Amino acid sequence: MEEFAQISDESVSSLAFSLAPASWYYIGTVKELLRGPQRLELPTGQQFVAFREQDRPTAVLSGRCSHMAADLSRGCIKGGRIVCPLHGWEYGSDGKCEAIPALPTIPSFARQAAYPVEERGGHVFFFNRAEARFPLPHFEGKQDTDLLAARCFEFTVDAPWYLVSGNGFDVQHFRTAHDRTLVGDVKVDSPHPFAWRLRARFRVTGDSWRDWITRRFSGKEMEMTVENWGGNLVFVTSKSEHTCTYGLVSFLPLDKDRTRVRNIVWIPRRQSALASLLDPLDAMIRRYFIREFVRSDVDSSDGLRFHPKRMTSADKELVDYLAWLQNIHR
Repeated sequence: MEEFAQISDESVSSLAFSLAPASWYYIGTVKELLRGPQRLELPTGQQFVAFREQDRPTAVLSGRCSHMAADLSRGCIKGGRIVCPLHGWEYGSDGKCEAIPALPTIPSFARQAAYPVEERGGHVFFFNRAEARFPLPHFEGKQDTDLLAARCFEFTVDAPWYLVSGNGFDVQHFRTAHDRTLVGDVKVDSPHPFAWRLRARFRVTGDSWRDWITRRFSGKEMEMTVENWGGNLVFVTSKSEHTCTYGLVSFLPLDKDRTRVRNIVWIPRRQSALASLLDPLDAMIRRYFIREFVRSDVDSSDGLRFHPKRMTSADKELVDYLAWLQNIHR
């Protein structure tokens, strides 16, 4: 007799998920912002603009000018303000219009919504609501100065954001992919109302050259922690006998069925000045290995769709995650 997972008192439905969750989003690096304003759009119709000048904090505002909806990301930065490319209206980091070339006074409607902004190791994140529902998390026990980030890489997946972000809780997938063998049971808990966490141990059993190098230089087994915050921001920690690697994954919904997956690999900085010279090379190598590791998930996730009545008992961890995710965004 076929067994089916007990989802929750109220069945999880794809219709219950918003086009984009209320959460922290990755918008780019500080270096990118110093070169000019950066734009980000969500399928909810929201558009954002991030900007920064040297020695001034980063700001994120609503991206369409309050006057006639010109795209502020096409404007310039002057004195810590972003200048509308159409009529020169100037907005400060708090969203307030501070100057209009053609008017002696500023109308009350002339302001942009401003959003919470945080930086992590040279990378910029913002919350897509006026107030953040939870602080921007970080890797447990680590400060920004403890880690070095490699260059971000990204993929686009033909699947809804909530399914792509649920990959880290798809234990059935763990048992059949990546040339890794699950050792023992997984542990799932919720360390924070807006966080869902899975911990598991794997043995590296593949026979590719990358698997051989992993066993030789990292170890035969690894302990992985996947911590999802808000549904679209995931912190992954992989510890083995000789190495520890950190990954931050940001999911950007493009529409109801497509998601951009942006990945940043972090490594612990070496303590001595001489040894630390190897850090950039180390980060680049691990970035390559993890990018290839993630690529297989991206390929196999294309076209993924959710059918509640087709979830079996083997999908329990994934279904529990989706039920939690649906609940925090009610």
